[in-house]
Amino acid sequence: MRNLKIYDIRVIIVAILGLTILSCKENKTSKTDEKQEHSEMGHNNDHSSHEEEQTKEVQFKNVETAEAFQHYIHIKTALVNTDANEAKAGAKMLAKVTENTALKTAVEAITNTDDIEEQRKAFIEITVQMETVLKGALSSGEVYKQYCPMAFDNTGGYWLSKEKEIRNPYFGDRMLKCGNVAETIR
Repeated sequence: MRNLKIYDIRVIIVAILGLTILSCKENKTSKTDEKQEHSEMGHNNDHSSHEEEQTKEVQFKNVETAEAFQHYIHIKTALVNTDANEAKAGAKMLAKVTENTALKTAVEAITNTDDIEEQRKAFIEITVQMETVLKGALSSGEVYKQYCPMAFDNTGGYWLSKEKEIRNPYFGDRMLKCGNVAETIR
């Protein structure tokens, strides 16, 4: 009887080990399947075309719009980097080059504060105004209107970018890649 119990225990241990090994093997297969699914979904894993895509510069019909957009990107980058002083510097430069009154007013909100969260809130209106400046002003290239649904307590927020890659100015490094491309401006 005692030998039978020892035999049963050995069988149970071998069965548990066997199941453990099989489940590990299934995980490896699952990860391989996910990689295959990812590539089957049309995602190009060749990063050279991605880099080429991002090096295409957007061109504008006039110098003033090009300068304004350059300073807008300066502000966006500063907000991504959570740098209130640099955001303020970019806003001052944007205010100098634009003649759009609504855009100037929106930019003042950033120049009048050192609080990065207040600057991020002001950036929403700057984006709205900059988008109106850009519509019909591109001679080549694309500008990407991007959106984060979680910004500002889930009310969401848009911003403009030269690249498709998401760099969220509303969260910075806390949620750097939160968002998607909502529209392409040509």
